[in-house]
Amino acid sequence: MQENVMSFVNISPLFIAIIIGFVVSFNENTSIRVPIIIVIISTIISFLLPIFNLKSWVTYPVVISESAVFVLVSMLLSQKMKKWLAWILGLIVGFVWAIVLLILLGVTFNI
Repeated sequence: MQENVMSFVNISPLFIAIIIGFVVSFNENTSIRVPIIIVIISTIISFLLPIFNLKSWVTYPVVISESAVFVLVSMLLSQKMKKWLAWILGLIVGFVWAIVLLILLGVTFNI
C-alpha cells in the first residue's frame, strides 16, 4: 500500500500539470507571456536544485516546464490550425523539451 501511494505521489505533478495546461489552453484570455515566464522560471529552478544538493526534486520543475511548453506551443499553433492538432503537436514538443532538459541536467550535474 505504501508503495502505491508513493508511486502516485511521484506521478501526480504530471497529472496536475497536464490538467492545468489544458485549462489554460482553453482560456482564450491568457497572455502568451504567462507560459514563457513559467518556462524560464521552472528551467532556472531545475538547474538550481542540483546545486543545492536537491537532485531528487528536479523532476517537478521539469514537469512544470514541460506543461508550460505544451501550453505555449498549443497557444501559438491554435491560431493557424485546428485546436486538437495544436494540442497534439504541443504535447509532442513538450515531451521532447522535457527529455532534452533532463539530458542537459544529467550531463551537467551527473544525475
